[in-house]
Amino acid sequence: MVNFTVALPDDLLTDAKVFAAKTGTSVNSILRVLLEGFVRNESTIMPGNYELLLKYSLGQLPPAKAMKSLHLGNIDEVNGMVIQAGLPVPRLSISETEAMQKRFGEMLDRAGV
Repeated sequence: MVNFTVALPDDLLTDAKVFAAKTGTSVNSILRVLLEGFVRNESTIMPGNYELLLKYSLGQLPPAKAMKSLHLGNIDEVNGMVIQAGLPVPRLSISETEAMQKRFGEMLDRAGV
C-alpha cells in the first residue's frame, strides 16, 4: 500500500477525526472508502450521478429531490445506488437532526427530566 499526503482544512480534519472516533473507524479508512466509491463510480453505468449520490448520502440533498434528479421512482432505488457506489448510508440533514434534538429536549422538559 502506498502512503500519500492530503491537504485538508483544519476544521474538516477535526470533524473527520470526531466522526471516525464515533463510528469506530479511521480518517484513513473513510477517505479510502470514499475514493474507492468515486473511482468505481467513474467506471460504472453511473458516471455523473456520484455527486448527487454523495450529497444525498451526506444529508445535503432531500430524498425527494434525489429521486427526481436521478429520475428514479422510489427511494429504495436511490439507496441501492448509494450502496453500489460504496458511499455511507444516508443520514438526516443537519437541520432535520437539530429539529429532532430540539423536540427531544422539549419532551424531556415536559417530563421533568
